[in-house]
Amino acid sequence: MPDEIHQPHDKLFRAVFSDAREAADLLQASLPDTLRNRFDWTTLTLVDGTFLDDDLRESQSDLLYRVEYVETGQPVSLYLLFEHQSSPDRWMRFRLLKYCCRIWEADLRDEPEPSELRPIVPVVFYQGPRGWSHSTEFTDLFPEAARSWPWVPKFAHELLDQTTLAPEAIAGGIKGRITQLLMMAAFDRHVEAALDLTARWALSLRASGGIGELRRFILYLMATKGREAIEAFEGALRRYGLEQGGEIVTYAQELLAEGEAKGRVEGEAKGRAEGRVEGRVEGQVEMVEGLLRVGVTWTVIEAATGLNEARFHALKAELTDSGS
Repeated sequence: MPDEIHQPHDKLFRAVFSDAREAADLLQASLPDTLRNRFDWTTLTLVDGTFLDDDLRESQSDLLYRVEYVETGQPVSLYLLFEHQSSPDRWMRFRLLKYCCRIWEADLRDEPEPSELRPIVPVVFYQGPRGWSHSTEFTDLFPEAARSWPWVPKFAHELLDQTTLAPEAIAGGIKGRITQLLMMAAFDRHVEAALDLTARWALSLRASGGIGELRRFILYLMATKGREAIEAFEGALRRYGLEQGGEIVTYAQELLAEGEAKGRVEGEAKGRAEGRVEGRVEGQVEMVEGLLRVGVTWTVIEAATGLNEARFHALKAELTDSGS
């Protein structure tokens, strides 16, 4: 499989929602009215950087935006954290607070002599096999008796739980909706309906880039669902009159063949390398056995070959196991 299919969730999320227009469409459609109406969405811009823990990049992605607050015209940070773990994590709230602190630290570094912190609205975008089951309130991580204490941080996040949506309820721009549908299918929810709607909405992409616009979606579908899903997608494209549907599946099959060929080459190279190593080991074992037969001591053998008795027996055992 091509290298670009590595970490498919992260790649698709970043490719689509790094576009401020797609992000604005998603958030406007998904956030509650009390929050959505507070921002001037025409001012939304992407801020470079990521604030995640290194060991969690396989299961999380993040994007940071700036948007103006309608009442004051002042910029607010809007932090979108994409969670795609196998199950909801109750400690995500703790990590999210850490990420917000990192954003504030970056602000303080970038702005000389700041007089106040810029507000952050944290939004968790969750895709997974099961619905989100934890509170959005940070204080709920503490014992109940302590939650009202003044020194316990008061912090909450917005939640976009995609697992609760039907395919027809997906909102946002065209690319954002296709992204959400394919992620829905990747986690085995409404697969047939998701692919069918994806094909229907894909028709509108022809006006803004043609068939090539579907490339990243095909890569994601290949990485998460495989060949059968690609063929099902082709059938849906044809049903909706996209005559280039055959080109889509041909492109996907070429990528699959490329990945399979690469795997064969790598496997053959690995086999040759392992064969060379095994040959060297076998030669070492035969040489030591020959020296032992003529009465050479281990002191001399170790000085001549670098192998002591324990290592010799270990190598011999490896050869026996590989030949069995």
